[in-house]
Amino acid sequence: MRSRFKKWAEPFINDHPEITLTLPLEDKSYFEGAPLYLEIGSGKGDFIVSLASRHPENHYVAVERDVSSLGTLAKKVVEQELKNVKIIYQDFDKVEPELPREAFEVIYLNFSDPWPKKRHNKRRLTAKPRLEKYLTLLKKGAELKQKTDNPGLYEFTKEEVVGTSFVNIVDETNYVFDEVNDAMSEYERNFRSEGKPIYRLIYKK
Repeated sequence: MRSRFKKWAEPFINDHPEITLTLPLEDKSYFEGAPLYLEIGSGKGDFIVSLASRHPENHYVAVERDVSSLGTLAKKVVEQELKNVKIIYQDFDKVEPELPREAFEVIYLNFSDPWPKKRHNKRRLTAKPRLEKYLTLLKKGAELKQKTDNPGLYEFTKEEVVGTSFVNIVDETNYVFDEVNDAMSEYERNFRSEGKPIYRLIYKK
């Protein structure tokens, strides 16, 4: 779901280099000294901003390709003066080679674009080639966490993970929100208000 275009978004992001990571990642000091968490497709940022505000001891990286959504996220980070969130305006496939290997505690996929047409399977964030990339980024014992309202994407993920070294530890078709250990994105809040079930999968490396 693409956000309505915001003309101010890209200038705002450019005006705040203190919260941005740009390619190539020449300075990788942010990836050192604290537990690392990665969200791919961060949208307007409610999820990652909530986690970061509750856990200042962690470092969070938000990857988002829609500049209007990312601008909203960036504004929240600046307004809340969060020092433990960095944003990247780019497609994940272009960011991935720049990220440190076996460094992340969790990778989050929250309400990713389901690309419902079969011919678009390769674009899904849980297509097997991307699952293999996630394995190289995660520490041993670390987790990949997916939430979606789309049953097709949920089933696709379960099929694609077969043959990888991920081990399923959570499989829920009507996830009851965990207020202590989780956070909601704007999409999840909307879907729950409409009474839609939330599908959740967690895999361990």
